[in-house]
Amino acid sequence: MKVNVSAVVHLLTVVFCLLIGIPGAGASWIIDPERFHASVHGQIACQECHEDISKLDLHPDPRNVTKRASDFFQPEECLACHDAIMDDLHRGVHGKLKVKAPNSYRDCLRCHDPHYQISLSDPARKRFKPDKPVGGQCGACHERRNALPPFSEEGEACLRCHHSIAGDDPGETERVNGLCLHCHGMSGTRAQAIAQEFVPLIDEGSQEGTPHADLPCTTCHPDAAAYTHEAHQPQDCGQCHPPHDERVSGSVHMTVSCQSCHLKRVRAVRDKTSGWILWERERSQDGRSMVHEMVQFDTETACKRCHFAGNLLGAVSMVLPAKSVICMPCHVATFSLSDTISIVSLVIFVLGMALFWSLYLTGSLPGSAKGNALRRFARLLGGAARCVFGRRVGLIVRSLFWDVLLQRRLYRLSRGRWAIHALIFYGFVVRFIWGVAALVGSVWKPDWPVVWHLVNKDYSATAFVYDLTGLMILTGVGLAFGRGWFRKVMARNLPEQDRLALGLIAAIVLVGFVLEGMRIALNGYPEGSAFSLIGYAIGLLFEFPRRLVEVYGFVWYIHAALTGVFIAYIPFSRLLHIFMAPVVLAMNACKRRKGFGV
Repeated sequence: MKVNVSAVVHLLTVVFCLLIGIPGAGASWIIDPERFHASVHGQIACQECHEDISKLDLHPDPRNVTKRASDFFQPEECLACHDAIMDDLHRGVHGKLKVKAPNSYRDCLRCHDPHYQISLSDPARKRFKPDKPVGGQCGACHERRNALPPFSEEGEACLRCHHSIAGDDPGETERVNGLCLHCHGMSGTRAQAIAQEFVPLIDEGSQEGTPHADLPCTTCHPDAAAYTHEAHQPQDCGQCHPPHDERVSGSVHMTVSCQSCHLKRVRAVRDKTSGWILWERERSQDGRSMVHEMVQFDTETACKRCHFAGNLLGAVSMVLPAKSVICMPCHVATFSLSDTISIVSLVIFVLGMALFWSLYLTGSLPGSAKGNALRRFARLLGGAARCVFGRRVGLIVRSLFWDVLLQRRLYRLSRGRWAIHALIFYGFVVRFIWGVAALVGSVWKPDWPVVWHLVNKDYSATAFVYDLTGLMILTGVGLAFGRGWFRKVMARNLPEQDRLALGLIAAIVLVGFVLEGMRIALNGYPEGSAFSLIGYAIGLLFEFPRRLVEVYGFVWYIHAALTGVFIAYIPFSRLLHIFMAPVVLAMNACKRRKGFGV
């Protein structure tokens, strides 16, 4: 099959133009003077091509900034100098290309950037990279640029506004912001009078003292200095500001845009496609936009944008506290301790542990030798120090690994008990390790995506692990209840099972599953949440998720209260072995080598 080389070359040329971008689609108003100076048009006055500029009574005109550069282009502007182009096209050639459709070449801006076009006869053209300054690429170009005469007086006048931004120049902020405020300011110029009908106005004075007051507008709006001005998007705040760690954001705020909380006078809205909480601008009566008048974060004001009764965002009407330290065994929690439930439960827990040790050290517990409490406590600390800082630390580590982590002694005693215990124990262990890793990562390396996968309960792996471990714990508790009932029926006079502790664990997990289902329903069943099999199934049971906005907070506090009661009950229950077993095993490991008994 014969290949039409000309057609292939033409196609590749068009594809290349599309890949590098079409200057007419969003050509920048900012010019790099070095590249322009070294270009083929660098010694031509700006008015040679932009002759209509001098005739305008308003420049820039805010009515034109939303247009495309191609809307202002006329082929005659190029043909005035490049008059041979049309003759070549009619002969079927354009440069080295063969042309079959001459009219398709009338839009010069598709392939040629008039400000940076290098002469086709320039030997440096093959080495030229248009996205870098000319002087940094080629010594020949650098020398040639220095040998060129300076810009004309007219060109220098244009570059006062169109000069590219130099971040190290202290005057850049004033120059760039002055260009933006030509339309967006409130000083009452004609341009602003025209612009106020369709662009937000900014009170420059009210921005003084705000966090971004010393930055040029293009720092946050990098694509603003271009045609199709209204289509540009703000810079991602994360380019300068790392995300909040888990202590502030919480997993539920991962899909909330920064602006929804931190901008002034905005309204939070949920995007129907992505499910993200975005924002809409609110204007004052004089048309002024206050989003740039940022203030220090005010929790009460910012949170109430979303958290109010009857909201349509799926946000809980209550402003709930961050997960505290008592939540760490099961969740990506924080080291905070600000809510009443956490404080009361931990106070009771500490008092209970202090009571136990005081009884133990005074010999009031069965199996403990009587004696002076302070002396016995000192001997205990001394023995622990000798083991930890001596040669016997390896024995302790080995014992903790085999008998605490792997539950070797329980396995040898009863494989059935070990299996039941393992379901509960390893369910908590996996959750605890997962949560601590996420919390530490969010503080230490918040820009690492893996950290936020660990935090995000709608990420498939995280959703599955949390659901699986919750099911493991619930299954283990159920089997423990069944085993206790069966043993009581088969044999009497056995030690009573601590059913209150098991019941609290089961209640905490069950309410947790309900909460997860409510959260998934409130958030619109986000992608990835389906891997939380039980939670997702529960979420599907809620026919009217919007009603959960005011219910969720009460269920959350029930879950927290059950957790607080469980923590407070540990020192008075059989679950005290959670803390005592590792201590006793470590002591016994040291006793095997010259002991440290009390």
